[in-house]
Amino acid sequence: PALGAWGLGWEVWLDGQEITQFTYFQQAGGIELEPVSVEITYGIERIVLALQGKDSAWDIDWLQGGLTYAEMMLQDEIDHCNYYFNIADIEGLNTVYQIYEQEHRRALEAGAIMPAYDYVLKLSHLFNVLDTRGAIGVTERAAFFRRMRDMSRNVAHAYVERRESLGYPLLNMKTQWGAPAIQEPPTSPDNPPTEAADALLEIGVEELPAADVDIAAEQLNSLASELFAEADLPYKSLQVMATPRRLVLAIKGVAPQQPDKEELVKGPPANRAFDADGKPTKAAEGFARSKGLSVDDLQVQEIGGGEYVTAKVHTTGRPSIEVLAEVLPQLIASIKFGKSMRWNESGIAFSRPIRWVIALLGDVVIPFSYAGIASGNITRGLRPYGSPEITIQNSDTYFSAMAEQGIYLSRKDRRDLILDQVEGLAEEVGGSVLHDEDLLAEVTNLVEAPTALRGRFDERFLSLPREVLITVMRKHQRYFAVQDNDGNLMPYFITVRNGDSQHLDKVIKGNEHVLTARFSDADFFYKEDIKKPLKEYLPRLATLTFQEKLGSMLDKNNRVAGAVAQLGELLGIN
Repeated sequence: PALGAWGLGWEVWLDGQEITQFTYFQQAGGIELEPVSVEITYGIERIVLALQGKDSAWDIDWLQGGLTYAEMMLQDEIDHCNYYFNIADIEGLNTVYQIYEQEHRRALEAGAIMPAYDYVLKLSHLFNVLDTRGAIGVTERAAFFRRMRDMSRNVAHAYVERRESLGYPLLNMKTQWGAPAIQEPPTSPDNPPTEAADALLEIGVEELPAADVDIAAEQLNSLASELFAEADLPYKSLQVMATPRRLVLAIKGVAPQQPDKEELVKGPPANRAFDADGKPTKAAEGFARSKGLSVDDLQVQEIGGGEYVTAKVHTTGRPSIEVLAEVLPQLIASIKFGKSMRWNESGIAFSRPIRWVIALLGDVVIPFSYAGIASGNITRGLRPYGSPEITIQNSDTYFSAMAEQGIYLSRKDRRDLILDQVEGLAEEVGGSVLHDEDLLAEVTNLVEAPTALRGRFDERFLSLPREVLITVMRKHQRYFAVQDNDGNLMPYFITVRNGDSQHLDKVIKGNEHVLTARFSDADFFYKEDIKKPLKEYLPRLATLTFQEKLGSMLDKNNRVAGAVAQLGELLGIN
């Protein structure tokens, strides 16, 4: 936010640990990015930790032969932490901040764009140091962010203006790299179905946020009914299913074409359509021509107390495959999310990138293109197995193909399976799962092929407050807590992976390692917090600015305390 940048994407987890993030940046410096830029964030140490099978980052082999990460980096880390938390001079750093801000403006005014940008990065770092020292209040934080964001925008606009003045020379560079071409819709089929057939739409996406899975499914269900009714397309039933990677609409018994229609169309008033001699006027001729009729086909009828020219218009129903080729793209475009993103030159926004679209009527592909993706009959399997391509012969074989991949399309089926597995694993150790419907709902929408697993943690952590342990397991790791018959937590956790039970021992070990680190942090901070009573933390409020003209958080605290005392006297409360 401090750099005026934002994007959406997803986290990459390895055995319970987030090892990186994949972010599609939509803006930088307040400017909309075109093309969208992808950022792969951090992760080298976390990946190496897993590859080397180490329990701590400090045990990572820096070089073969015994040199560890700790020997290279630990003392530096200690020094930085000591400086940030204990040594850094708040007043001095605030002065430096003001000087850097002035130098940023000086550089930018002189056209030195990169030096000006360097100062933005330095200011961002200074902000982090001041924040670590507890010197920035809530209101002041917003002001800092606004100032840094404004500086970032000024740099970004100056940079764009310079590149524009140069004619964007990098666009002329020949390279093998480039975005995938926008796909054209497939050609219309020569032999569309002539009898009722089942239709299938699968929108294949990169992993959706858990909440967006439900949002999309609900909209898909209601919008499909509305659009099909508007298109006058008969069908027997429709069903919507959703997972993190696919939104599915299955329509049973779609008629081969729309029904033929004959409707009475009202035209101009009779006295305008025919003259005094009963001969048709240009109004009558134009009305007849617009309906593909001759004037002789027109009739005069009384409507609402007046006489009007009318025409019986016969419309032949269009083939369903033509109608679906128009309706299905409209349906996808109608799905809305709280936060959406662009990802290719089509400029279309969705919760996460659309990567494939299956559209079938029987065994025939419904031809259309959406967001640069042409409809087809190829889906993708599970992400952990490399998302293998799977050809779907017709809408009937789709569901068996998904079942063979271990994918549960039904949210209810996934939920029930997860609950059965989780409860079974808890019972094996003589416990029960702590009921958490919100967590169950979230996990249900994070996986396609659920496999639950149980891990264990050191019993010494049970000395921590129950609320601390549950919060760490639930919020950070999406783990289910296990309790005994008396409601006491047991040293176990249960989580759910996306995939089968292969190498489950390694997955369990990885999750145990992550939770041990989480609990160790919680143990440290909790013990630090209770070393002294709450009132002894009060003086630190003096280092937090409440509002520039209203003083510190301690000043605010004292004002509130004084007001409470006065109110107590007025209310007769001691």
